[in-house]
Amino acid sequence: MIFSKSLAVLATAASLSLAATPDGFEPASEVDLIVIYNSTTALNGAVVPRTATTSQPRIGTTSRLNGTSYAILMIDIDIPTNTPPATNTLLHWLQTGLTPSRTSTTITIPGASSPLSIFLLQNGSSTTPITPYFGPNPPARIPLSHRYTQILVDTSAATAQGMRALEQAARPAGGGVAIGFNASAVLSQAGLSGKVVAGNFFNVTNPGPVGAAANGTNTNVNNRNGTVNGGGDETSTGCKQGSEQSKVK
Repeated sequence: MIFSKSLAVLATAASLSLAATPDGFEPASEVDLIVIYNSTTALNGAVVPRTATTSQPRIGTTSRLNGTSYAILMIDIDIPTNTPPATNTLLHWLQTGLTPSRTSTTITIPGASSPLSIFLLQNGSSTTPITPYFGPNPPARIPLSHRYTQILVDTSAATAQGMRALEQAARPAGGGVAIGFNASAVLSQAGLSGKVVAGNFFNVTNPGPVGAAANGTNTNVNNRNGTVNGGGDETSTGCKQGSEQSKVK
């Protein structure tokens, strides 16, 4: 099976350094998490077209996992604020109940010295996502390029209380999206500190120019699919910005 990708990703694959969380993000991981959108792989900070990311990706690891249950979290860490260059965070996807395949899938990458074998994560029990996937859609505000970070968490030993903590953090009171999502704090509350087993990030960029919203026009997050009043995406200049801990600068 052949997957296309940007030249940046091809170079990354050829060097066998595929994926990791971005600098400064916590909890960090240097273990490869493979993220595949249909015919596009989104690895190691590559710039990916927004149109390629509308449906949730397949994910996998280069080594077989031994746990019985995993969760994937995807977080935009470059949400604009009214005090740039400070940014905020937004949870885009939280799916639990994933199990690793026992057999690998081979991916042939042009330019790589050899095919890549990955172990896909599957939602075999059809677990309902805590936060249904909604795709990247950066607004015409600074920063125009957003880093979408994915972390894979081993939830094999998670308690019922811990899973409720995950759900409560991902579903703010009153509904809406989880802006100001602090992954480290949430995993700590859930008893899952140290349970991140793999990570990745990619970039999606708004071509600009910077729009009127950059001058302070209020936009309000109104649902979980990224629709926003005022012409942005999942961002908001009118909602609370969260704690300083959840800002990425």
